[in-house]
Amino acid sequence: MGVTDTILKKDTLAKLLASPWRSEDTYVTAGAYMHCTFGTHEEVLNKQDPNGVYINGNPMLTVEDCVVSASEPGTIQGIPYDKMGQELDGNFYSFGFCRSEMLPMKVAEKNSGMPDSSYIFDPDPTEPTFNQYIYPCAPKLLPTVSASAPAGPPFKPQTESRPGLLGALSALTTMLEKLAGAQTQWTNGSPNVSIQGVPALTSKSCLFCQYGGKIRLLTNGMDPAPPEFLVR
Repeated sequence: MGVTDTILKKDTLAKLLASPWRSEDTYVTAGAYMHCTFGTHEEVLNKQDPNGVYINGNPMLTVEDCVVSASEPGTIQGIPYDKMGQELDGNFYSFGFCRSEMLPMKVAEKNSGMPDSSYIFDPDPTEPTFNQYIYPCAPKLLPTVSASAPAGPPFKPQTESRPGLLGALSALTTMLEKLAGAQTQWTNGSPNVSIQGVPALTSKSCLFCQYGGKIRLLTNGMDPAPPEFLVR
């Protein structure tokens, strides 16, 4: 299967987001699938270091299990960006390709009119970016004020008054200033169950990316995965 053959289908996404287990504070284990609102593919949430707490043989996860695999820094037209490395050495890797207008390679393309060679054309006709250039995802997670914080983003980026590169960079700067000293972790951790002092991950937990994406869980790691995922 090629990259475009494995793009997450909208009907699969809709069914998983409407699954009954999501309405309760279900705990989450290693092997859970998740997705980003700007990503083209699902991703698996792993547990690098077992904590000794299991459900049905699967390690339970906490709000701190959100380490992105290592990336390599670079610049494109003077704009810093990240390229994912070759190893899965974190809790997860990438969501395929990113549709965000704030992605550095997208900003560089809009400034110059020339795409970076890493692009693909978005093949999904239901997306606003259909047939446009999209670039590889390298997640850059936002810190979270509290593990018990609700699922909304830390704040809403305001780019309308300063469009283009300046607007995107201004929004990121403001975002990081407001979150100075905060820790990167999932929101909506369990208020009742902790593992080694860290709240357990739940069905309602979320992460947020600096490029505007919201990362949510699609499965809990214990229920069977959709056949579409298993044949990847």
